Amino acid sequence: MSDTLELIERVRRRLDAAGRSCTVAGPATDSAIATAEESLGIAFPPSYRAFVRRFGALTLPPRLGTIHSFVGLGDVEKGIVQRTLHARVENGLGEGYLIVGLGAEVGEWYCLDTSLTRDDGECPIYLFDTRDNQIDQQFYEDFDQMAREVMGFVDEILDEDQATGDRAASEPAFASRA
Repeated sequence: MSDTLELIERVRRRLDAAGRSCTVAGPATDSAIATAEESLGIAFPPSYRAFVRRFGALTLPPRLGTIHSFVGLGDVEKGIVQRTLHARVENGLGEGYLIVGLGAEVGEWYCLDTSLTRDDGECPIYLFDTRDNQIDQQFYEDFDQMAREVMGFVDEILDEDQATGDRAASEPAFASRA
């Protein structure tokens, strides 16, 4: 995960330099993480725990990918605890799911499925579609893969913007998954 955290830092610096800053909540403390895990009744996977410990939460500028927000602990009203608990009641989100990403399209939630936790403590990420109130499909093997792919795509967009004199900065750019 340390390589992914460094990728996130590099992309943040590049976005700032390009005048397209992302929003970071700030590091979460171990006690805040423990409180969130207790509130949700679930232990966070190591890669997600490392992310919230370093960044808290992160929101990308509009139109830079299929995921625009990495949900964390930084925002009391819109953090992982509140979003997940609300979705369990209002949308029938299963007890083992945690909302860790918001898609570019309204109603797309990327959720860790803690009922499928591997021996290394990591678990897959599924898309939950609020229009149908159900899990759609698995998108990532774990949080680290999701963060690496999304931030890697943003890094590529920044490379393209730089190569084209920033003309692409005003055009929508969405990552596609096969």
